[in-house]
Amino acid sequence: MRSIEVELKLSVKSDAIPAVRQQLFQFPHTYISPQHLTNIYFETPDNQLRRWDMGLRIRGFDGHYEMTIKTAGQVIGGLHQRPEFNVPLQHPKLDLAQFPSHIWPENTDLALLQSQLTELFSTDFTREKWLVTYGKSEIGGQSKIEVVLDQGCVSAENTCSETQTSPICEFELELQNGHVTDILSLADQLASLNGLRLANKSKAARGYALAYGSPRNALPSVPDKLEWQQPLSVLLTQILAQWQEQEEGWLSGLAEGQTGLVQVLHWVTQLTEKQAERLPEFGLLSDLLPTLKDALSTVGAEAETLCYSSAWLQCKLALTRWLIAQSR
Repeated sequence: MRSIEVELKLSVKSDAIPAVRQQLFQFPHTYISPQHLTNIYFETPDNQLRRWDMGLRIRGFDGHYEMTIKTAGQVIGGLHQRPEFNVPLQHPKLDLAQFPSHIWPENTDLALLQSQLTELFSTDFTREKWLVTYGKSEIGGQSKIEVVLDQGCVSAENTCSETQTSPICEFELELQNGHVTDILSLADQLASLNGLRLANKSKAARGYALAYGSPRNALPSVPDKLEWQQPLSVLLTQILAQWQEQEEGWLSGLAEGQTGLVQVLHWVTQLTEKQAERLPEFGLLSDLLPTLKDALSTVGAEAETLCYSSAWLQCKLALTRWLIAQSR
């Protein structure tokens, strides 16, 4: 019923999908043909679940239903880790009492909470799945990684009673058993192809944005300097968080995101110089960084082209792998 969801989300350009699919079929795997999935997400009028950093949905597929709640977790360089609880249902009707009582804040009135929940947004997509056997985990044996391709849309009625939609086109890599670094290694192999990008926003986050409207009109500026005396894990977390935020802004049309990314890559260069002896991927980064910095500084640089490039993704994955190593 309970699991720790460890997954990596990769947005994909539609024209890159055939090449990625072909590569997945080269690994030892079990293949599951496309399924149609519908998900309804629930929230209270005052966003109580969101304030608890929870997400609640009912999923329907092939006449079956499942109620899922995800509780507070963490995102490390695009790698999502969250506790998840799943309950099979006979009918698509909420029953919060079926979840373990310990997941709720103390003194939560479940009956009252359930009475306040209403449908907030939905997702409708086709899911294609590969269960890949990959790598050699440090805890023994090979890892099992579920790779899914989701294509469809998120839909919500905003505060003006207008229906808003956002496309879903992404690969998700979820660790079934084994070691988390195998997810990063598999993603790194897929990253040899252009057209993939680390995605930081879940389907639920995009649904909330559609429902409540969260247009981004400006980006926070990137500091000129980092406090280099901080632990390496803190520095890497800050760099990757800034990279992701500035990248999302640039892709959404904010020109200052490009300027912010120039500063972020400058930080990465400084970090590799200061920590060369501790960075296993230093050789890769030292090769990629000059090329990325030149491309980013070029007049007329296009966000879609650079942020979905193989070198861009490989650089971010290298830093994420380094951060995971520091966190162990």
